[in-house]
Amino acid sequence: MTRVLKFYLGISLILFSVFSVGFGAAADNGFKLGVVDTQGVFENFTKAQEANNILKTAEERLRDQLNAIQQEIATMEERLTKQKLFLDAPETETLQNDINLKRQELQRELEIGQESLIAKREELLAPLTQEIEGLLQQIGESEGYSLILEKRLVTLYVDPQYDLTDRVVTLLNDTYEKEKSKDAQQSAPAPETETGKEGEKSN
Repeated sequence: MTRVLKFYLGISLILFSVFSVGFGAAADNGFKLGVVDTQGVFENFTKAQEANNILKTAEERLRDQLNAIQQEIATMEERLTKQKLFLDAPETETLQNDINLKRQELQRELEIGQESLIAKREELLAPLTQEIEGLLQQIGESEGYSLILEKRLVTLYVDPQYDLTDRVVTLLNDTYEKEKSKDAQQSAPAPETETGKEGEKSN
């Protein structure tokens, strides 16, 4: 068992013990509990799905680019192997240097590509995390929740009435659809007026 798993298991057991002992009394005092599966929210949030599609496309492009370079290296190595017996030492050394340079290019493109993907992931997903956290805080404050927990981290079972996951997904997607509809209306060309049409006819 890894240290991280032991840590989370320990936290879960502590929280479970606290809730088991104090939940009955807390309920009498108006304690209100909610849980959210944030991974489930991300997987079903339309904006997050679109962001993941962008990242997936970029990853596929990087993979194709690296595969092309690897194929070039394989071709060069095959050529060197077949011609090695018929080449002088300087020519063999030149071919080997070309292979080494191509390998360096592969490593460089891999590092640049990985750094670009990490930066783009942060650019796309960090605002979505903030949006989800902001919505949860809004729900918690406006509806009087005492505590909202990460469902996958600290619960083995939860009554569905305390699970806010589907509701959060619905609110996020409804808000996003309204944003897209508003943007589409703003970018749409203005309709022609009757005066404009009459002016065109007179011309």
